[in-house]
Amino acid sequence: MQPHADAILPEKIFHTTVVDLNYAERSGNRPAIVFLHGIGRTWRDFLPLIPAFAESQVYALDLRGHGKSGRVANAYASGDYAADVIAFLKHNLDRPAVILGHSLGGMIALRVAAEVPKLVRAIIVGDTVLCRDSLASSMYQELFVGLYEIVMTRAPGQQLAKRLAQVQVRVPGLEEPVGLGELLGNRTDLQEWADCLEMLDPAALRAIIDASTFKDFDCEGVLKRIHCPVLILQANPQLGGLMSEEALEKVQRHLPHVEVARFRLLGHALHLGRAQPVIEAVEKFMAAISI
Repeated sequence: MQPHADAILPEKIFHTTVVDLNYAERSGNRPAIVFLHGIGRTWRDFLPLIPAFAESQVYALDLRGHGKSGRVANAYASGDYAADVIAFLKHNLDRPAVILGHSLGGMIALRVAAEVPKLVRAIIVGDTVLCRDSLASSMYQELFVGLYEIVMTRAPGQQLAKRLAQVQVRVPGLEEPVGLGELLGNRTDLQEWADCLEMLDPAALRAIIDASTFKDFDCEGVLKRIHCPVLILQANPQLGGLMSEEALEKVQRHLPHVEVARFRLLGHALHLGRAQPVIEAVEKFMAAISI
């Protein structure tokens, strides 16, 4: 079970000109790390990681439409998310930050680094999807449709957890679909996910399903404009990882000095599965670039 959030970080609200963003903050003497979570999750996903960076200033955001942040009608494209993060960085930081983004958060981190390079010291990208096609061909498209149907029931958290356990997904290497309850095998994990979904704007999930989130994301154009150090955390595609070797090769063509940490025993959830290997990779990367 994750530690109680309030025992670690206080939560605050940042007002952009468009939406209120909920975030958690911790002071520190080292450059800030800004954490960006994936679709349908909240900043609390990073509770397994944050204690490891005890000397760093920490900001962990709830993206628009997620957690305690505000909702915006039909505005869940990658540029919308990135604009929120850029506004946050400009208002709250006095020196460049490290951005660590997981999944959707990784795509946002890439875009922010491309658009405001002076505000970004380095980015760490956790098993993100770089184009709509790679998501559509994965197990996650079917999963997101199932999650959307559950969210639209507006059921309370405990009922959501029960329904979540019954969602069927196709897992690489298995012929028959498997229920999420069997995959997770942990009531706490199911309930935490259900709690995230209870706070989620369904429109954010729908934008993933219909590709609205990706419509303004020019992968090659973004990569060409990134000049800061980059670490890619690649989960094992055979365990549900989203970033294929082909996608990784595309990144390496445009970012020849990118660092890659491959986790053969971890699926897409990465640090939510086992935090320590991820912490070690991030610490090694940050030490190499003197952060």
